Amino acid sequence: MAMNRTWFLPFRWVSDPGGERLAQPLDAWNPDRRVFAPVVIAVAPDGREVFRELSRDFTDRPDDEPVLSALESLGLPAVPAPTGWTPEGVTPRPSEKAFTPSSFIPYFRAIRMNTMALAKRMVDDRDRVQLETEQHMAESFLAAFDEWRAEHPPPG
Repeated sequence: MAMNRTWFLPFRWVSDPGGERLAQPLDAWNPDRRVFAPVVIAVAPDGREVFRELSRDFTDRPDDEPVLSALESLGLPAVPAPTGWTPEGVTPRPSEKAFTPSSFIPYFRAIRMNTMALAKRMVDDRDRVQLETEQHMAESFLAAFDEWRAEHPPPG
């Protein structure tokens, strides 16, 4: 709940500390690190999986377009924005270590700059493509954060 309130997210998060209830059945469990592997899954109302991308690590995320295309192909009407979620007797406490939206901006700027520099040094085309993909992801996130900031100006 703290994450949702910090980021103004329109969906709920789940917790699966041991990975048994959700991560492992979804083939999204990293047994070496004992964490939920980054995965994006879109499921149709009839239960069919219409999109899946299992990322290698926390820096590897799909671009918005393939996910949105998969969802739009279902031809479903837009759903209304969800209302706030406040279970009775639960008080969210954001972690002091949690990334806030504004803290991601320098993070992704650094990724973009580092990948630009490293891409020029790569001699292997496959490695260069990996770095350019990472750079594109950083640029995409920075553009999304610009939009987010416009929609959520700082208080005061």
